[in-house]
Order: sequence, then structure tokens, then C-alpha cells
Amino acid sequence: MPHPSSSPRRASKDLDGRRDLTRYLCLLGRAWQYPGVSQLQFRFNRRLTTTVARLLASDGIIECNPTVARLGTRNRREVICHEAAHFVVWQRRGRAVRPHGSEWAALVKLAGFEPKATRVRCGQPPRTPAPKQAFRHTCVVCHFSRRAARRMSRWRCPECRAIGLDGSLRIERASR
Repeated sequence: MPHPSSSPRRASKDLDGRRDLTRYLCLLGRAWQYPGVSQLQFRFNRRLTTTVARLLASDGIIECNPTVARLGTRNRREVICHEAAHFVVWQRRGRAVRPHGSEWAALVKLAGFEPKATRVRCGQPPRTPAPKQAFRHTCVVCHFSRRAARRMSRWRCPECRAIGLDGSLRIERASR
């Protein structure tokens, strides 16, 4: 029977980056003076689709979408740093602080990353919102103009109203 350390699985490369991330957590623990970070575990979860990773703080687990394994080392470390910072703040202060508050941001900066809290859809390009339709309200007399997201039929031209005119506005669609 072959020795467990000689199995092809052990000899294979660190395909999902777990060893690198485990070492990285030890480095973060020293930098943040919180060694408990190195005890965090990783788990890949294909059902994570609206976020790249999440922290299950009470279980000490960082769940990652499998796309994290395909990221470059720096990006993968940034994801883990983001979640590990949540863990440290949660351990030190509990749920009384904001998830992306100043304590969290200070830890992320100390690790060399820009603190940002953006949601990323895994494997999908970011959504761009459809351009909103706007309406331009224009005075037919003095050409005063005002925009709104919807028709405002009660609006009147303040200049024309001030001199005693009706102040009716012409409403036209205008893209923002």
C-alpha cells in the first residue's frame, strides 16, 4: 500500500490555491495582530452566484464561488482579505458595527488593498442599468426648462407665473 503523502492527489499542484490562502491568512493574522484568522477554513460553493465569497463567522468558514480558484493570486488574496477582515471585526466588536465600516476598512488597507464593498456576479459581466427615460418640461413662452424622471403635469414656469401668465410647460421625452 503506497504512503499517503505519495498519492497523486497530494503531489498535484495547489490547483484551487488553498495552501497559498492558508499561508496568506497566517500573514494577515500577524499583520492584524489577531492569530485567530489563521483558523478560518475555506469551502467552495457553486450556489454562490450573486457574490464571490461570504463569511460564515460563527462557523469560521469562508465560502467562495469556484471562480475564485481561477483568479490571479492578488485578486484571490483580496477576496480572502475582505472576508477575513469581516471575521476579525466580528470577533472584536460583534454585530454592533457596520459590515464595511471604518474598522473593516482599516484592516483591508493594512493588508495593502483598497477597501471596497462591491457585489460581483460570478462569471458574469457587471450589469449596467438601462438608461432611465427622462422628461423635459419646457415653457413655450420664455423657454425655461426643467427635467424629471416622470411627467409632472402640475409643474408651471415660475418666471411666467410671477408676471401673471399661465406658465404651462410642454413635456417631451429626453434621454438622460
